[in-house]
Amino acid sequence: MKYRIDISLRAGVKDIASEAILKTANGNEELGNGKLQSLSMGKYFIIECDDNFPINTLCEKLLANTVIERYEIKTIIKG
Repeated sequence: MKYRIDISLRAGVKDIASEAILKTANGNEELGNGKLQSLSMGKYFIIECDDNFPINTLCEKLLANTVIERYEIKTIIKG
């Protein structure tokens, strides 16, 4: 199996890094000049594993901080 795991902050969690990028870009004539409305960051992993690998457990215990982050598992290739 091959998966893509997308990880992002949960709704309501302050995204300080994205806010700083948005503010900087909108204050720069070449980068945004006040035209960017929103911006958010996240991360993703591409994982290849056996068909019976516990991918949910990997996400919950290692890849995502489930207190502040959510994750979404997308199957890329079925085994």
